Amino acid sequence: MHVKTDDEVLILAGKDKGRVGEVLDADPDNGRVKVERMNMIVKHRQPNQITGEEGARVERENWIDASNVALFIEEDGEDDEFNRRPVRVGYRYVGADGELFTDKRAARDSFEGDGPEVIEKVRIARQTGDVLDPMPTY
Repeated sequence: MHVKTDDEVLILAGKDKGRVGEVLDADPDNGRVKVERMNMIVKHRQPNQITGEEGARVERENWIDASNVALFIEEDGEDDEFNRRPVRVGYRYVGADGELFTDKRAARDSFEGDGPEVIEKVRIARQTGDVLDPMPTY
């Protein structure tokens, strides 16, 4: 999935369209995310006579389909201001010396037989080619 927990995202569709928030939870199996203070719903909590808890209306975040959010990043702009904009996400594999490859086999071959067990995959911004995830250290 193109977004992870703690990423800042822009809502592209729905009642919160155009708002920016932080991803609280991600469900890659079902392709959905929970974004802080977005898509709020009200759940009614029943009173409990045994513990003495009162009933209440509890607001909480509901799931949003991952296709309706875009990763939002800050980048250095002119005049020492930060430009914030949504980005399209691509993936690359990390080879020897931090070199990026489009396919896993080429990344594995770059280690010339003495590589790690798992080849790491990182997210990149498609327009600029900047790496969005921290680079692994082999």
